[in-house]
Order: sequence, then C-alpha cells, then structure tokens
Amino acid sequence: MNSYPNETKMIIPKGCDNAPRKQIVIDFTVAILKHQIEIIKEYADESIILYQLKDNKKIEGQCSLITILQNENKSIIDCLEIYQVITHGKYASINGVISLANGVKIDFCDVYMFRNAAKSAKVKEIRSYKI
Repeated sequence: MNSYPNETKMIIPKGCDNAPRKQIVIDFTVAILKHQIEIIKEYADESIILYQLKDNKKIEGQCSLITILQNENKSIIDCLEIYQVITHGKYASINGVISLANGVKIDFCDVYMFRNAAKSAKVKEIRSYKI
C-alpha cells in the first residue's frame, strides 16, 4: 500500500513494481484523478487523446486535457484500489475502484496506448471505462 498527498489511501497489488511502465500507468492514473499537472506533462504526449466512454467525450491534446482538469471540480478521493496493471509492448491497462469521500464508488478500467514500445515513450491514447 502506498500513500499519495491529500491522505488518499492506495491499495496496489504486489508485483506491480517489476516493470517500469506499470508504475508510469499507476502514476498517470493518479495524476489524472488528482489533477497533478506536472506529472501529466511529464508522461502525456502533446497529441494525447482521452476517450471518456461513459460520457461519450473525446479530449484531444495535452493542453486541452490540462485545461479541462483545471476547470473540473476535484472530488476528494478517499481510496484508490488497483486490481491489476497489465503491460505489453506499447499497450497497458489498469483497473480497480475509486472510493470518494462522499461514499460513491466508481469501478474503472483504462486502456493505454503509448507512442511506441520504448520505455521513455509518452502516453498517446487512453480509453477510460467507468461505472
């Protein structure tokens, strides 16, 4: 279990530290949830596309993503539990549950595509499924 600023409890399965890209996916997921702009800038490609499938939304470009996050109300996340992080080549996925301070639970699965398979590749696309 890891802890991030603002008292968010993190539950991460054992073995997530054996591939560097797994930690990038975890860090990027947390950055989007907590609106951590510097981390998003570090890992996101300039032309990133985020598909928020439940809301039928497509956010194109790092600047647009950051602007939308800065203008959103930030929910207080009590706990982020990650069930699995899977990586292969330029693809990765993460799934788990987000527990908000108001008691709402959101199950999620994000499927990532990186620019290429290199360890330093930036996140090019995310398809985000939330229920």
